[in-house]
Amino acid sequence: MAKDPAFVHFSELYRAARYAEALEALDRLFARFPDAPELRWHRANCLEQLERFAEIKPELDLLLARKPDYVPAIVKRVKYAQVDTDAADDDDALSDAERERRENEERARQHRISLEAEAELRRALALDANHVEGLTLLAEVLRYRQDGSAAQVAEADALLDRAIELAPTQVDLFEARARARQSAAMRDADAPDDADSVRTFNGMHYSRGKLEAALADYDTCHALSGGFRYAVRAGMVLHDLGRFDEALARYDLALSAMPADDPRRAHVIDTRARSENQGGGEREQMARLLESALLGDGKDRNIADDMAAQALLGAAAAIRAGKSVNEALETRLSDDPDTQLANNIAQQILNVAFEPPPDLVPVEPANFPAFQRRFAEQSGAEIAALGLKHIGDVEARGMFMMLGQHVMLRLFADASGEVGVAVFAMKPKWPGWLGYLFMLLTGKWKIVRMVECITQFEDGAHLSTQFESPSPFEHGGQVLIATMPRTTSVRDLVAHHVQRVAAYKAEHPHSVAMTVQDIAGVEQRWQEGQRVKLAHRRSVGFASDTELQRMLGGHYARLGEKVRRQLTLLAADMPQG
Repeated sequence: MAKDPAFVHFSELYRAARYAEALEALDRLFARFPDAPELRWHRANCLEQLERFAEIKPELDLLLARKPDYVPAIVKRVKYAQVDTDAADDDDALSDAERERRENEERARQHRISLEAEAELRRALALDANHVEGLTLLAEVLRYRQDGSAAQVAEADALLDRAIELAPTQVDLFEARARARQSAAMRDADAPDDADSVRTFNGMHYSRGKLEAALADYDTCHALSGGFRYAVRAGMVLHDLGRFDEALARYDLALSAMPADDPRRAHVIDTRARSENQGGGEREQMARLLESALLGDGKDRNIADDMAAQALLGAAAAIRAGKSVNEALETRLSDDPDTQLANNIAQQILNVAFEPPPDLVPVEPANFPAFQRRFAEQSGAEIAALGLKHIGDVEARGMFMMLGQHVMLRLFADASGEVGVAVFAMKPKWPGWLGYLFMLLTGKWKIVRMVECITQFEDGAHLSTQFESPSPFEHGGQVLIATMPRTTSVRDLVAHHVQRVAAYKAEHPHSVAMTVQDIAGVEQRWQEGQRVKLAHRRSVGFASDTELQRMLGGHYARLGEKVRRQLTLLAADMPQG
């Protein structure tokens, strides 16, 4: 088959990275050679390049049914055996017992998947002990298994070392080992110091030897690839080692290799500032370090994680206000459950007032859950039918640290640019988001689907018309929000907002509405709305007693005064401008 003109044509298309055309050429070959397992392998590779990951395993199943010992296919099937899929939508509230049962089932499922992956990879390596990707993938499976043993981690280290011996120029292997070594270098903060100890300015405790081993791997990555990001990572390790002048040199090396207009330069410059003045740095840098910990692996946070996340957000604000790391954390953490809950609720209320800039970035809908895509398509079609222009699909990346989950927004604008419409859907997964704090206390966890019409006037008036929500917050002053029943059609929602805008103009003939026709304009309008909302939140002490009562319900008598006290304490650390 290798000399068949049709196969040669496929090969040329694949080498030219014309993967969709290559896949079509393969399908034509299948009509002539329906049982050729090698075509299955090429098809799996095309699907991988096209990022159609969910289709890869079925192809490899068919291939391995005919060639069960084909090691590359065994390894690739393990890699794509568990492609993320959206769970079935479930709007019904779950009891704590049911939620715990599901979580236990998921942990058991993941453990089973890990064991199955290990068995398959060991079979592949028994057939080919030097298969680099098989060694690397097995190392990953063993290293990141829940409740994995020290022996498994040691074996993972040995497997990765072996892969590097076999492929000494493969940058991603050195990077994986550097990350593993950097992670393994962390020690308990309370662990006693020894000759190998390194303690950083922010109280982190590391093994010097393991950090130096990670540094060597990052330097190797840079030497092999010239990639500036490896120089940045080496600089960060050198900073933790207290070798600040060397860290500055690595950052400068990275900056010299970056284009002047590279948007990542600002991050490198910001990181570099930590190592200036022999590592003294600035409080702003320390606060950002705490906030960066909230990003984790970029995945949605669960309920258990978010309490700590809110504490860290507040601690970052306290550090900016002049408190030490220990002082900042002590004001946000408590051994008393009610005080800790009051802390969390107070911080969530402050998050409503002090939203970070949204940092809107265009996104691909396919990367978001099905329930978000479906609602965007359904409501977006209705909005488009009204003649509004689709501006784009975005994520407010700046909001992730506060929200703890990724949410897609579909944005529209009318012909004048004065009326914007945003469509989104989300599943609350943690104690509170804007108005959903009370869900923590009532257990009402449902998908929230929202269509919001927005107009921002240059005199500060913020007009919003949206579907009703369970938010406990009231609005006033220049924040003019109208809610409509969820049974209202999108057409009527938009029409009502247009009427409100016209009425406001009639009452304020000199008022001018901001005109927005692109994502940058939405960003500007959003930030102006945040400024107005913050002013209103300040005017009511961030939460009125009525709002607190609505938020806490039957728990107000127990928690109301504690929340108010923590609000006063924590608000003192927030920006005062």
